[in-house]
Amino acid sequence: MKFNLLVNWKLKTSFLTIALLIGLSSLQAQTVTVKGNVTGDGMPLPGVGILVKGTAKGASTDFDGNYEVKAKSTDVLVFSYIGFAAQEIKIGGRTTINVVLKSDVAALEEVVVVGYGTQRKKEVTGAVVKVKSEDLQKTTTSDIGTALQGQIAGVNVASSSGAPGEEANILIRGFSSLMDGQSGPLYVVDGIPFDSDPQLSISEIESIDVLKDAASASIYGTRGAGGVILITTKQGKVGQMKISVESEYGIQRITSDFDQMSKEEYTYLHMLRGAINTDKPQGGVESDITRNASYFTNNTNIGDVLLNDNAPIQNHRINITGGKEGLTYNFNANYFQQEGSFYNSDYKRFNVRANTMFVKGKWKIKTALTFKRDDQLKPWTGMMNRIYEYQAFKPAINLDDNVLENISEISTDDPTNDWKLNEARSLANSLRTIKTTDERAGNSHAGNISLDFDVNDDLRLTGRFGIQYDDKKWVKKIPRYDIYNTEGDLITNPANITSQTITDITSQKFTSEVFANYNKTFGLHTINALVMTSFEESKQERYSLEVRNNLNPAITVLDNYELLWDIESGGYDFTKTLIGNLARIQYNYDGKYLLSASARYDGSSQFGKDNRWGLFPSVSVGWNVSDETFWEPVKDVINSLKIRASYGTTGNDRFNPYSNQSVVEPGVDYVFGSNSASDDLNNAGSETGALGTIQQEFANADLKWETNIEQNIGFDLGLFKNKLTFSADFYKNEKEDLLYQIVNPPSTGVSGSYRSTVFNVGNMENKGMELGFNYRHKVNKDFRWSIAGTFTKNENEVTKTAENNPIIYLDNGYLSTKGSKEIVTVITEGYEAAAYFLRETAGVIKTEEQLIAYQNIDPSAKMGELMYVDQLTEDTDGDGIADAGNGAIDDGDRIYQGSGSPDFETGINISANYKDFDFSMQWYGSFGAEIMNGSKAYAYQAGVHKDLFYSWTEHNQNSDIPWYDGNGTRSYRGASDYFLENGDFVRLRNVSLGYTLPKTSSEKLGLSKLRIYIQAQNLLTITDYTGFDPEVGGNGLSTRGIDQGRYPISSQVKAGIQLQF
Repeated sequence: MKFNLLVNWKLKTSFLTIALLIGLSSLQAQTVTVKGNVTGDGMPLPGVGILVKGTAKGASTDFDGNYEVKAKSTDVLVFSYIGFAAQEIKIGGRTTINVVLKSDVAALEEVVVVGYGTQRKKEVTGAVVKVKSEDLQKTTTSDIGTALQGQIAGVNVASSSGAPGEEANILIRGFSSLMDGQSGPLYVVDGIPFDSDPQLSISEIESIDVLKDAASASIYGTRGAGGVILITTKQGKVGQMKISVESEYGIQRITSDFDQMSKEEYTYLHMLRGAINTDKPQGGVESDITRNASYFTNNTNIGDVLLNDNAPIQNHRINITGGKEGLTYNFNANYFQQEGSFYNSDYKRFNVRANTMFVKGKWKIKTALTFKRDDQLKPWTGMMNRIYEYQAFKPAINLDDNVLENISEISTDDPTNDWKLNEARSLANSLRTIKTTDERAGNSHAGNISLDFDVNDDLRLTGRFGIQYDDKKWVKKIPRYDIYNTEGDLITNPANITSQTITDITSQKFTSEVFANYNKTFGLHTINALVMTSFEESKQERYSLEVRNNLNPAITVLDNYELLWDIESGGYDFTKTLIGNLARIQYNYDGKYLLSASARYDGSSQFGKDNRWGLFPSVSVGWNVSDETFWEPVKDVINSLKIRASYGTTGNDRFNPYSNQSVVEPGVDYVFGSNSASDDLNNAGSETGALGTIQQEFANADLKWETNIEQNIGFDLGLFKNKLTFSADFYKNEKEDLLYQIVNPPSTGVSGSYRSTVFNVGNMENKGMELGFNYRHKVNKDFRWSIAGTFTKNENEVTKTAENNPIIYLDNGYLSTKGSKEIVTVITEGYEAAAYFLRETAGVIKTEEQLIAYQNIDPSAKMGELMYVDQLTEDTDGDGIADAGNGAIDDGDRIYQGSGSPDFETGINISANYKDFDFSMQWYGSFGAEIMNGSKAYAYQAGVHKDLFYSWTEHNQNSDIPWYDGNGTRSYRGASDYFLENGDFVRLRNVSLGYTLPKTSSEKLGLSKLRIYIQAQNLLTITDYTGFDPEVGGNGLSTRGIDQGRYPISSQVKAGIQLQF
């Protein structure tokens, strides 16, 4: 009996224990939802990765550092964030876990993309800088370059035009080439190279890493001479789907104005001019105003007509991201529209990007599909000059009306008909220029795929393939005009006064890269080795058709034109191929001693067979001094110090394709003998025509690479728990065998587009320094702020030019006055590229003594004209030193007068957060550049600038403004320092104020985040420049600093809202 009871008791106890264990197991395996907040250095940390250890499940924190993740109550959560030590925390059945991450000096802030891989910033040995998406999004722009201005030391960004849709010019460490537009960087988007701005929307971008030194950029070989901009787009993250929507709307306006004379001032000046020139009242001739009585009633400011005040700008974007184990996605769409601040200008762009990543076992597959549509309406470049020359007494123009009435009363018996007809034509030309349209539409499709296969823990194989297809159509219309007399008769011949040009451009590009990456750690030694081979092929076709005197400008289909119209067509096609091979090794000993070496071997179809291949090696070293034991006494204050040094080479093959091959053109027939009676009885003795060809362009089979050789030394410093970081770089790069198109003399027989031949013409040097700092500080739990600054100084010098061509005048580097052009920028040894060489002025001729003395140089000189200095160019005593002028004013009197490149630049970025409010402000300064004020020169020649009202006369003999005689005065020559001005400026680039609704309030609205903000761009500019805008980037080289009537930058004020679901 007792035995049975004991057995029963043991069985019951066993069953009870098993049941309890099963219950506990069930409890431990229960799925819970864990919420919390992650902070670091007293600030919320957005984007912290939270991973359920041992799984692919996870989440990330939002803007305020909040997170939510589902896991088992027994799981361990791993929290990781760049610059902070990772933490593992057991859930232990809790549903709320708040985490404070500690700064990790070893992590040293961030992971940097270095091309074909990433490195911790601590391990980087080159000059590489990262800009994050939140910094880029402070500026609303269609252009990546504009968003980077002032944010990176050594990266010069200058606007080429304020017109909507125009790209800024980017120079990394100065000019890298003498070819216009070829000094820009190489862009690489998720590993796929682009030769020009890929025109992504800012909302697509996760981060931008800029490779500034040649050692870092040399892995891109032939295309790295101008630096490299690596763009990483946003990728999906494991977790619940998140939808972010942002919308902003604003207005723009031009903040400067043109000093145009009023009707009364113009009338006085021109009557006075006539009296002085002819010694008779009113000049003995009728002025423009007295010839046409209706002009007395006008007082037109054409700028007010053409300016589009409060032009709208809008930007809307949506981002959808999420994923689960093994599959993540990120979808981004953006619509940007900017109406121009001047008539007939507008830009619209729609971008879509879909990124996915699939992970399965040893495979990782990333794909990207993109589409872009843009529509740009460009004003004709001559429109700005119409503002400068349109006199106030002329009739106002209604831009909505195509008829300009009563401009002159032209009748059949009026003796002033000739003048009135010319005046009517002038006004019609002005209206035609304003009404000219240049519409540019384009579609861009791109896709790429990246395949990673982990052979083992150390070796990864990668294949990356991309394809891009662009299709553009440009339609430019110059409208016709007709002039009728008072009787209603047509009195002009419309021939050759209208044209329409249609251009179709298609481009396609294929890129493939295959590489192997080996990474192995042996004790304190870490080695990373990379070998890669790549192939890239680009094709482009362009066809253009111009139709003059088109009777029906509404027709835009090429095959609908009639033969009677004047038609001219042209076009080209080319194919460029690039093959590259790369080997790189990176060595790291205990995180203290760093070494990186690479060699890239490229072949380009741009060169002949003897110079097709180029080798571009590099080496760089680094020493983390702060990791040494002797640093321990100061490490609490100076947390990190790294010294870097590098040497590298890069190349440049950017110039017109087929320059190493001659162009032979058929259809150039010639006469060969004469016909005999036996050949053709009816044409006996006539000349015989034979089919012929002619060489139209000379080739240079000896073309070779432009080569950039650069040395760099720098250091990175972190103080006070890395709250204050500082970096400095000092560099010198020498550019050899620079390519440039030399114009052949007319005696060669070539002309037009064939008149130039590309040569390696000389060498150039850039040297400079770059400084940057960042400080962040938490005052208390509610208030934190940060400030970052940059300083850049670059000195450029042409160190060698060809012996037979010691000075090169840059064709595009001219200053245009009304009716004339003079080149003002040159390339010559001993000076910076695109230096100004100008005639030096010596003031206005104010006295008879000055006039008599100056007439020894210029016998036709008159009172009130400018005097030019006859420079010392003659050696009269044979000592080899010039001691006298040549007695004439000519090109030999031009002297160096600076350039359009700044001596140094600065940038300041300030941000602050107080509770739910955020504030940011960005300043940019440029100092030492000179500007040629072409707008002022044009207005002087046209006789409409307000200065001329105060010009020299015998009654105003103290004036320093030269007299306007109305006959294309020599006082207003373009190539003189009279129109040279100081180009220094400081600009408030961006200021914004935002408010984020508390999370408890936003959740009641069904949102995880709601932020509203106001933002202003280019709100304030401090400058002495008298033109519209001191930021004159031109085409990057020859026109840099030359204000040729450029479209000015506008000031913008916007309001926006951000929603997150």
